[in-house]
Order: sequence, then C-alpha cells, then structure tokens
Amino acid sequence: MCNIPCLSTQLDLLLTLRELPLSMNDLQPLINQKIRMCTQLNNCRSFVSVLEYLLTIGNYLNENARKGKAKGFRLSSLAKLSQLRGKDRKFTLLHALVEQIMLQEPSLAAFTQELAEFETVPGASIKGLTAEVDVLKNELQKVIQYEKTFKNKNAGGQHPQFYKDLKMAIEKHKTNLSALTKTRDEMKKLYSVILVKFGEPADQDSQELFGLICQFVHDFKEAHAEVI
Repeated sequence: MCNIPCLSTQLDLLLTLRELPLSMNDLQPLINQKIRMCTQLNNCRSFVSVLEYLLTIGNYLNENARKGKAKGFRLSSLAKLSQLRGKDRKFTLLHALVEQIMLQEPSLAAFTQELAEFETVPGASIKGLTAEVDVLKNELQKVIQYEKTFKNKNAGGQHPQFYKDLKMAIEKHKTNLSALTKTRDEMKKLYSVILVKFGEPADQDSQELFGLICQFVHDFKEAHAEVI
C-alpha cells in the first residue's frame, strides 16, 4: 500500500464517493416532504377561508376596542389564539373561531385533512436543506477537480482501472446530484410562492412557519372536538 501514490487522497475520494449517494438519499425525502407541504398549503383554499374568518373576528374585536381595521395579519398570530381567553377561562379565541365556522361554513373545518403533511412537526428547514445540497455539490466538485489533475499528470495511464472507475462514479453522481438540485430549486420556488401568498417576509424561516401551521392544525382539531 505504501507504493500507491497519493494514497491518502485516493482514500478520501473513495470515502466521498461512497457517502455522496447516501447523503443524497437522505436529503431527497426531506425535500419531497417540503414540496408536498408547500403544495398542500398553496392549494388549500379552505385554510385561506379560515384565516379570513379569523381576520373578521379580529376586526370585530378591534372595532369594539376602538381600533382600526386590519387588512391582514402575520401567520405568527395563530400561536396566540389559544392564549386569548374570555370570561370563561376555558373558552379561547380559537374556540370562538371554530364556533363561527361551524355556524357559517362547517365544511371549512375539514381544512385540516387537506393539510395532512402538517400533522407532524416539520424537520429540517428549507434553508438548511438548500445548504446541504450545496455542500454535496462542493464535495463533488473537489472530486471532479482531482480527476482533472489526475488526468493531467497522466496518472490515468498508470492506473487505468482506478481512473475509469473514478470517471464512471463522477458521471453517475453528477446526474443524480443534478436531479436533486432541480428538486431543491422547485422546493425553494414553491416556498417563495407561499411567502408571497401569505404576506410573509422573504427571509421567514420555513421551520418556524411550518411549525406554527402544524401547531394551529393541532390546536384547531382539539378546539373543534371541544366545541362540537
């Protein structure tokens, strides 16, 4: 083994080539989940209607408190609904929202079924997943650079099988990583659409935002069970 040139570098390359597909396989389902979450949220008209009911209730309360009408609100406000209580300490603003929906449009209460991906707490953030894909791209780029150096030194002629295997592995990983990058870009685009649709800032962390919606779905279902 001591006679193999650049043994340490080659071992590092082999380790990188071994770990790349494992990392891509780990990232793909996480990215797919974020795409499903964004798609469900974007397509769920009933969720928007629930927010409109909430805005109406909020403006009614503001009117009684002699405050101006709001045109909208941040989704972070959803976390406060179960904290705002009336004279009956067990009755919250969320209960009032559920009551109004059940009186006016009971079918809207099924919006939680349309947001099935929000039944569980979201994992990694879109920003984090984006960064991880970039890390993999950088790792593969290092391997590609080594392959070019290896070729320029004519080492490929001395170790033809290693060079052949290296080229094949690079091409395979380039194809797979390109597909993963396209999926990543789709995820980012869909999330941008969500931020614009709900009037959230462009730098809003997806883990926080999806966590808020996840908690709202959970709290709404609990309040719904108590109201009916």
